[in-house]
Amino acid sequence: MRRLYLLLIAVCFTFSLFANKIEIIYQGPYEIGDWGTVELSSIKFHNLEIGDTIYVYVSKADSTSKGAFQGHEWNTLPGIINGQVITGDYEFVVKNQDVLDELREYGLKVRGENYVIDKIAIKHNDHLVRNIIIGASILIILSLFLAMGILIYKNQQLRKAYASIYQKNLDVLAAADQEQRIRAHYQGQIAAFKEMLMSGMGGKKYQSSTLDEDDKVVITERIFKLFEDSEEYLSTDFNLNKLADLVGSNYKNVSQVINENFKKNFNTLLNEYRIKEACRRMGDLTRYGNYTVEAIGESVGFGSRSTFISTFKKITGLTPSEYQRQVRA
Repeated sequence: MRRLYLLLIAVCFTFSLFANKIEIIYQGPYEIGDWGTVELSSIKFHNLEIGDTIYVYVSKADSTSKGAFQGHEWNTLPGIINGQVITGDYEFVVKNQDVLDELREYGLKVRGENYVIDKIAIKHNDHLVRNIIIGASILIILSLFLAMGILIYKNQQLRKAYASIYQKNLDVLAAADQEQRIRAHYQGQIAAFKEMLMSGMGGKKYQSSTLDEDDKVVITERIFKLFEDSEEYLSTDFNLNKLADLVGSNYKNVSQVINENFKKNFNTLLNEYRIKEACRRMGDLTRYGNYTVEAIGESVGFGSRSTFISTFKKITGLTPSEYQRQVRA
């Protein structure tokens, strides 16, 4: 944004200079004495316009030096052209169409004595173009400031939104950790209660071909334990069949339990646990502070960088890079 701003200023400044460029139509030196004359043909004024200024630059002027513009009749410039004596450098602005026509038709004579004419030049002072350029420049600069202000405001709002989303993810992780601690604390009591329940129902074992509620409870607890107490699911080749083997059941039963008790399919459950672990690792700057986004994704089982980024964004609301920036803020 800063570079664009400077570039536009430079362009506007260049156009402003161009709109006020000076064209030298006579290059001296020409020494004037005894009212000598420098005559410029009308060809010199073919591109002259109303509002332009004719400059005569002199040197070696002393107290007796004097000069004047002399033209064809110059009835249109009484008191300025008709023999008026001016000392030193002098100029006049073409403000009248009649003067412009006369210059274009008859040219101009510069007369004087006791000095040297160094050069005669026309300053093309296109007021309309200059004013348009200045106005456009001001408008562009104001627009840039407005755009920068809007951009800064939006960035501030976006940072606040990212910080809020990040905090919510931290709360989710904290709640998950608390749930895991509670489950570990009561795990022994739950196991004893299950044994008592199963014994009271005739010693029904999980290996039964019929998947009843007791079996579902056992499978559910084993799935919880695997995802929370092991890192098996972080392997890139981890799938539903491997999960079924690890919890001592089969593909069909495990899929049914996940859909009924977790209210989601296997891939969604797996991705949620992997992204949760990715968040933990991004928050652990001591061990994973130098990991790239791709390295974090690979460490939690994602074989594709794009899949990791899209899944992370879907679950947390932030991209991995945005999450890392919040961690390091």
